[in-house]
Amino acid sequence: MRGLLAGLILAGQVFAGAAAWAQGQVYDPVPPRGSAYVRLVNALPGEVTARPDFLPQQRLGVAPAQRVMAFTTVENVANRQLRLEFQEGTRRGQATLRVEPGSFVTVLLHAAANGSLLATPVVDAPDFNRARARLAFYNTMADCPAATLSIHPAGPAVFEGVPSLATRARSVNPVAAEIRAQCGDRASAPFALEGLEAGGMYSIWMISGAPAPTAFLTRDTTAVWRP
Repeated sequence: MRGLLAGLILAGQVFAGAAAWAQGQVYDPVPPRGSAYVRLVNALPGEVTARPDFLPQQRLGVAPAQRVMAFTTVENVANRQLRLEFQEGTRRGQATLRVEPGSFVTVLLHAAANGSLLATPVVDAPDFNRARARLAFYNTMADCPAATLSIHPAGPAVFEGVPSLATRARSVNPVAAEIRAQCGDRASAPFALEGLEAGGMYSIWMISGAPAPTAFLTRDTTAVWRP
């Protein structure tokens, strides 16, 4: 247990910067100044069809790999309203967003307490120690005021007190562990934290479910911008 805790210690900050995060390969074209990076995430029970006016239509499924888009370049975002319409089954939602140039924004598509559909933008910090792995934890549950991610079965917390519809991130050593997400007495099934690589960026998502929430790990990606 001491080894796992030591492996998940917070690393000192080394600022990679937004450009370094966005540029997956040395020779990828660099988006124009004034661009932002946006991804949509399906935190709803069923498949979602999203129709943003700033990206092509998106279909987000319910398998872990299908729920999370790659960060995608959106040009000329300064003083611009980004409009989004989306649908899950017979339920429809719409939103107007504003994002800052150079920012990375995760848009959570989720349900309110009354069942209406909402889109909540979360600004991501691209800074991390590239000698470690960047790990973010997203609490996508509108009815969970404070979420925890901990080592299973009785290990220390990796993240705790993450507010509803928010995220926290840290740099970690690329170790393997079994973890679970929890909100009060509601806990996900344990799952493996594995496959982390130094310099890689990863997200853990806690999503509402019945009778218990679900949680899973994805690797963050950024779509290559093409002029």
